[in-house]
Amino acid sequence: MDTGSILCIAAAAVSLLLAAFFSLAETAFETVSRGRIKGREDDRRARRALKVLDGWEESRSAILIGTNLMHVAFAALVAYLVSETWPLWAAAVAAVCAAFAVFFFAEALPKGVARKYAEGVSLASAGAMRFFTLLFKPLGAAYYALGRAAAGLTRGDAEVSVTEDELYDIIEDMTDAGSLDTERGELVSSALQFADLTAENILTARVDVAAIDVAWDAQRVLEFVKGERHSRLPVYEDSIDNIIGVLQIRRYIREYLAGGGRVDLRALLDKAYFVERDMKIDRLLNLMSAKKLNMAVVTDGYGGTLGIVTVEDILEELVGEIWDEDDVVEESFVPLGGGRYEVDAEESVGETWEKLGLELKDLPDELEYKLMGEWAYEQFDRIPSTRESFTYGRLLVTVSEMRQNRIVKLVCRVLPEPEAGKAEGGEGK
Repeated sequence: MDTGSILCIAAAAVSLLLAAFFSLAETAFETVSRGRIKGREDDRRARRALKVLDGWEESRSAILIGTNLMHVAFAALVAYLVSETWPLWAAAVAAVCAAFAVFFFAEALPKGVARKYAEGVSLASAGAMRFFTLLFKPLGAAYYALGRAAAGLTRGDAEVSVTEDELYDIIEDMTDAGSLDTERGELVSSALQFADLTAENILTARVDVAAIDVAWDAQRVLEFVKGERHSRLPVYEDSIDNIIGVLQIRRYIREYLAGGGRVDLRALLDKAYFVERDMKIDRLLNLMSAKKLNMAVVTDGYGGTLGIVTVEDILEELVGEIWDEDDVVEESFVPLGGGRYEVDAEESVGETWEKLGLELKDLPDELEYKLMGEWAYEQFDRIPSTRESFTYGRLLVTVSEMRQNRIVKLVCRVLPEPEAGKAEGGEGK
């Protein structure tokens, strides 16, 4: 074998190795968590990797150019070597073999390795990637100029920004990677969901509203407010569907003491503020802030009272539960032993699913944000009683506590894996 053939073989091997490198680097940099790299900024290799990620468009064009050049070079060198020794038909066979070699050694194998060791490969290849990015920068600029010129000849689709679902995925990835702690991740997710919620989603239902009848005598009103933990209470006339105002408790007690037990309740009332059930809570918060209101009455479609919403209710959708010294802490998910858990009816189905260790992918999207009590009610064709149950897939749900025909507590238990062919779905018992 002469020197020329040896050089051709060496050049073919180098071109195959470089093609494998470009494939390895591309997959690694597209897979690696930017947060993990940023967390190692004291490492010189990490700083180089961040520069590659910051200029990823240029780096990707360099990878594209380098990959194509190496593939063409490898195929040409293999064809030349074969044609020098064997007849012309062997060159065709060699081209097919070269294609398989490129696919396995320069594509499939490097990509598999890069996905498994994305962070290490990114750090190790950052310096070389910076070099090739600068080397191919002129060719990359020409490549993009031609691409823009060709794109300008046709009318394309409107540019699409990041969708809401993609934002949720990004937040989840950052939380899993450790670049965003769990509490901040939940706060950002809550902010994204905030604009979609309505007054009906967060209200205190009318059956749970502590309200005062304007016909009560002063002593009864005093005894009632002493047993409540709220600073303001709605006041109604005849029925709770006719709320006539809001009473500030401190004002009432002050007047009660000053008047020796004689109080004109109507004269102390602030005007009630009424909102529709489908009002978005971000708009409602702005309105209540502008009017310096703490409470709003949510009406149903017939002018009756559906419930009430406070500023605290709205803020809790952003920052989570707000507790004060008078609140009674109630756990929404309590282990009972034997694989059973007591779940509050106000807990969402999706949150309950996750706490029970079930896969969310097995849960329909429309159920994920539905309340457990509402979902449980839908499984029966009548008002359920305590100890009645239903199954949904592997989940056995039993009504544990009822209050005024409303489900308050449920007991959930995950059943063993069902036998093959066993039907899934909910059915009341």
